[in-house]
Amino acid sequence: MEYHAHSWQRPPEPITEIRTEETVDVVVLGAGIAGTVAAHSAAEAGAEVVCVEKFAAITAHGTDICGVNTKVQERAGIHVDPKAAARLVYAWGQQQGNYTLIRTYTERSGEMLNHYIDLLEQEGYCITINDEMTARTDWDTLDDRYRMFRTPHIIDVPEGSNLPKERWNMAYLVKAAFRHAQAHGARFLFNTSAEQLVREGGKVTGVIVRDKDGFRKINARKGVILATGGITDNKEMIECFCPIALRVDKIDNFPKGGNMGDGLVMGKWVGSAFSRCYPAPVIHPVNFTVLGPGMNSSWLTVNRNGLRFSNEVAYEPIVTNARMNAPGNVAYAVWDSHYLENFKRQEPAKFARIKEDIPAAVERAVAEGDYYKADTLAELAEQIGVPADALAATVARYNQLCAAGDDVDFGVPERFLSPVLDGPFYASKITAWLLSLPYGLHVDANSQVCDEDDQPIGGLFAVGNVQGDFFANSYPVTLPGSNNGRSVCFGRLVGMALAKGERLDGTKL
Repeated sequence: MEYHAHSWQRPPEPITEIRTEETVDVVVLGAGIAGTVAAHSAAEAGAEVVCVEKFAAITAHGTDICGVNTKVQERAGIHVDPKAAARLVYAWGQQQGNYTLIRTYTERSGEMLNHYIDLLEQEGYCITINDEMTARTDWDTLDDRYRMFRTPHIIDVPEGSNLPKERWNMAYLVKAAFRHAQAHGARFLFNTSAEQLVREGGKVTGVIVRDKDGFRKINARKGVILATGGITDNKEMIECFCPIALRVDKIDNFPKGGNMGDGLVMGKWVGSAFSRCYPAPVIHPVNFTVLGPGMNSSWLTVNRNGLRFSNEVAYEPIVTNARMNAPGNVAYAVWDSHYLENFKRQEPAKFARIKEDIPAAVERAVAEGDYYKADTLAELAEQIGVPADALAATVARYNQLCAAGDDVDFGVPERFLSPVLDGPFYASKITAWLLSLPYGLHVDANSQVCDEDDQPIGGLFAVGNVQGDFFANSYPVTLPGSNNGRSVCFGRLVGMALAKGERLDGTKL
């Protein structure tokens, strides 16, 4: 008897109880960011498109969207070197990703996003660079370990506008893509789940879906685009592929049950390989104030034993990655009464733009239990439950490194070293929230799904979080907003290419 350790390893019997059948040019599975953009782009380019979505409506979650060298950046005087950006993203994944995919993204994402910038600005929305909350004005000049480009675009409603306000900024783009997709004839089948891909003669030729009335078959003349999301909601897959993600404090995924790895399972059943890369979970610390320990500011960080254990530069994966491997999965940021001057020194441009009363916000966080405050280090140690003598020794050592301006222990640049000298003293837990867990199918440079022998499977493409081989190991914020940005970039590129009967490299299908 053949043993299957996981549910996705045993292909089901083919579904034969087909109620209806139809044929279109392109079938898109999933109506999130990548799928809605793919459906719009294919329909806009002249294809007959059906988009299948298991929920009752399109979905969009997120704030920032990355584009490299868009017209918004040009207006702001921002230029990003696409070669340098690709090199750094590739290096963050320890060169396990597909460099050509990454390079395509850094070279084409601006052009792809510009199309939606035009549509949205014509409708009255404003698009700006989110370099107050997300990107740092001068981090593109830092060492490669921390280099961050000003790429996060944020879409919003202008003050005084009558346009409806959305909870998530990405919804403005997705809803625009949805409206324009429908205007170009794309059909969306909601409350309809994709059940099995159809592979005939070595090529994926369609999909069997299920709605309230039963099964139906949708054939695709030009191709099927998987845009079914990652594995954020699938505990079995997380345990198998990315167990570190189970150590987060919270999973902030939307919609619940939307990222079950459906595309991976269906792809596996027709011979697809899973991504060659280890997953890169999108894990960030949550902000309680603009100080945002571990996200916006860099402070001494200690584990439950009162010991320093990591580089604290607020480049988001660095501190959270270390915390999730710390004893007891807990760590604390520690700072002193000079936090305003230290924050200003760390982030002078951001500090100058902040309108919030920072001390009031800090005291509010203390009152609400998000921050700890004490007159002495010993009292602070008692509050956070770490050994007082160990914390005192750690602070003394850290202050020596700060005075020398040379962190020989963990390599934090002098700019981000903030000594802990005078009370009152503060602490905050380093939090870790899982926003998304991209993990997908093995694809080639055309985003075409491949088998275990690296051969492309005819008719099958993957975009968004089900596109594998892009991020690897640890999600980089070199290009902030990239998880959303690559969904738009490849959703549009693949959608347009299939409409023309081509791959991304221009070869015929």
